Amino acid sequence: MSQNDRFKIILRYGLDPFNGLEENLKQLETFIQESGINEVMFLLMPEERSSGHPTEALSQPWCDAIKEAQKMFAKYGVETSLNPWTTTYHAGRGRNLHPGQNFRLMVGETGADNGMSPCPLCENWQQYLIDYFVYLTKEIQPVALWVEDDWRLHNHGGEMGYGGCFCDHCLERFAKMVDTYRVTREEVVAAVAAPGQPHPWRAQWLELAWQALSEPAQKLTDALKAAKPEMRIGLMSSIPDVQSIEKRDWNGLMDIFTEDDENYLIRPHMPPYTEEPPITTVPSYSRQTIALLDRDADIYPELENSPRCGPYSGTHNYSIWEMTNGILYGSRGITINHFDNMGMNTYYDRGFGKALCKERELFDALMGLKLDDRKARGVKILFSPDIAQHKWTGAGASGGGVKMYTGEDLSKFNTGGGSLNDLQANSTEWSKVFYILGISHSFTRDINGDEGDIFAVSDQTLRCYSDDEIKKLLSQNIILDLPSIEVLVQRGFGDQIGVKDVSRIKLEDAAYSIEEVEESFFGKLEGDVKPRMCAQRVASPIGVIEFAENVEPLSTIKGAEFDPKFPGSGLFTNELGGTVYTTCYPLGTAQFYMAYFNRVRQETWSKLLFKMSGGKGTQTIAAGHPFHVHAHNIEGGISIACTNVIYDTAEQVVIQLPAADVEGKTFQALERAQWIDVQPEIKMAGDVATLTFDRQVPTLKTAFITIR
Repeated sequence: MSQNDRFKIILRYGLDPFNGLEENLKQLETFIQESGINEVMFLLMPEERSSGHPTEALSQPWCDAIKEAQKMFAKYGVETSLNPWTTTYHAGRGRNLHPGQNFRLMVGETGADNGMSPCPLCENWQQYLIDYFVYLTKEIQPVALWVEDDWRLHNHGGEMGYGGCFCDHCLERFAKMVDTYRVTREEVVAAVAAPGQPHPWRAQWLELAWQALSEPAQKLTDALKAAKPEMRIGLMSSIPDVQSIEKRDWNGLMDIFTEDDENYLIRPHMPPYTEEPPITTVPSYSRQTIALLDRDADIYPELENSPRCGPYSGTHNYSIWEMTNGILYGSRGITINHFDNMGMNTYYDRGFGKALCKERELFDALMGLKLDDRKARGVKILFSPDIAQHKWTGAGASGGGVKMYTGEDLSKFNTGGGSLNDLQANSTEWSKVFYILGISHSFTRDINGDEGDIFAVSDQTLRCYSDDEIKKLLSQNIILDLPSIEVLVQRGFGDQIGVKDVSRIKLEDAAYSIEEVEESFFGKLEGDVKPRMCAQRVASPIGVIEFAENVEPLSTIKGAEFDPKFPGSGLFTNELGGTVYTTCYPLGTAQFYMAYFNRVRQETWSKLLFKMSGGKGTQTIAAGHPFHVHAHNIEGGISIACTNVIYDTAEQVVIQLPAADVEGKTFQALERAQWIDVQPEIKMAGDVATLTFDRQVPTLKTAFITIR
């Protein structure tokens, strides 16, 4: 295997010259020897060590320390990249501008600034950033320079609300765009966040936001390419539904940063930063980011656990699993924050290097599959990068509320009404559901599916599509949550989804309690037990759906005494030839995780998806034990990875997929980084094959299987 085909491990590291530099270098060399990492991405004055926008004088000792490290790197073939800690500065945190930094500050929707973040259209800041980044490039000669994720307008401190920029310069520029003599911050916020159908100003404001991010990006790139033409420029990303609020177009930015014959270089956001229960730790944001990209990309997700760092935040097993997940959606490597930003070298966790080394062969073996998330199997989660432009805000429209992102109560500020936070959507909710249920899936912007494909949409995604595009979707197989039903009924498509009317009702007003699955769909259980699930804690309110006569009811919402209330879900075949599944629930609300997920739910979804796809498609679903499933079409066959995400060891691996994908095929499993032949028990039931592999899978370990 060539060096370029191996899994690339990049340590993101702050080499503090003022806290035992000699010991720091010694411990860094030990870590390189033990871990076999390929690159160190140096941070300069990061986080706790940041006193503001850095100057060349403040940076020189850090650069000198990095040069000392580079002498040592030469012995091990380790490369150097740079991640300057700030561009617009993440949040003020009590810092101040240094003398001579005459920046026009970003003004948030509240009218406040954080004392540090400049307006991205400020020419003084643009020139400062160009001069500083060129200085770093010439000093260090890195293979890549990574632009920090503060290249943004949102999330610069709670006092700013959503963020900016509503400075006088930006308001004057916006007034010209909307052909008005003068606009105020309050007028713009009120219009952009106005309830109901989006105000015409919203699209214009998003365009100004894009200009504020792209114009300085072009100037910076021109200067960096002139200083070091061969140096790559990488981008650290965030949550796509959030970046949509400022029209932060990754393709547009990466086209600026990247040469025409290069791959994009990107670090997708990969939460959580502190360990959470594995079953709910899902890489949906990372995969959605990758699905946004129009070109091939070198993908290095963030393995982040700041500020605590080390095993108190991310244990070895959990971190290794997150890295494995990255490979399973097409990453070429990982960027690791495991150590602190205060110059404690590797003191927080002396054992991490050896833990990484133990997994190197596994990582490299998986790289041989050449997984591409554009070829992921299963349900297609439909999303649009333009959701913020189309979302309706306000009561009953799934509005996020001014507290959604910052947690701040902005009612004390004069914003003119609403907040740009209200534009945030929830496009990834079906992904979070399907991960927990062991259902392989992908993200897509393409509404053209193949035979047997099933689309799933949530929240207000469908507002992004024209009537003709909606008809195209509805001529295929599609899954709708409650907000999606409401959007389609409001737009006049009720007859194409089998819904005459829909409304919402609170638990306090309806006393709904149970969701009971129809026996005609689920099958008969032993002893005439009825398949039932909790409804009262899944969500409040939920949808009261009035179905058309020819909808097949799949479940019914009932009261505590089994009195029927209204439909829970249904299946409908429309005149366009499409099959539509509707559910009464909004996703991710109330005590959704506690109430929604259980064995009956998992088996219901498995039956539903195979029924909708009619023996066609690429459904790949784990059964019998809670696994996260990543399945891909690969050269010559199928790759399936099932990770045990609960604390009980899985005694076997059971997978369901179309029978046509199994007949006449051979099977292999990965053991100790080697592929070996295996033979599962195979049972056929109509168009569905159930494979049972006699393999134990401990917690956070993965069964890797190929079918060829």
